[in-house]
Amino acid sequence: MKTVFIAFGGNLGDVADSFHKARADINKLPGTSVRSSSLLYRTPPIGPAGQPDYLNAVIAVKSALAPLILLDALQAIEKRYGRERHEHWGARTLDLDIIAIESETISDERLTVPHAHMFDRQFVLRPLCDLAAQWQHPESGETAAARLEHLIAAGETPLPEGEAW
Repeated sequence: MKTVFIAFGGNLGDVADSFHKARADINKLPGTSVRSSSLLYRTPPIGPAGQPDYLNAVIAVKSALAPLILLDALQAIEKRYGRERHEHWGARTLDLDIIAIESETISDERLTVPHAHMFDRQFVLRPLCDLAAQWQHPESGETAAARLEHLIAAGETPLPEGEAW
């Protein structure tokens, strides 16, 4: 069983409800159990203009599933909650991304771990820090907390306080 961090995002429909249900669905996957959840953060969208704000969170799970099997299961859950892939960085009901699997690196056409953009996105780092501030990127050795501090020191506005979900 490995610790896997999964980022949640969404900005269409009842996102908080979808997050609750998707977290329960993930907990029901074979050989998988949800261990902890970050706070829930409201963030401005990146990508096409005119989108509503996003809700973002990260969960930590223990899973015995192979990474691509877990990815397929997460994509099936996204689809169950209305996810459609029409526009890059477009509005969505639910986005589930594997952002890290312990200190593993994976470079596959379908899956890159750690997530290629996780250290550039406060909406991923902030909730990850709720769970594992000292998680280290396997290539750079930089911790999630240090990278979050770097983004804020470079001029990004810190996210508002999160809320329980």
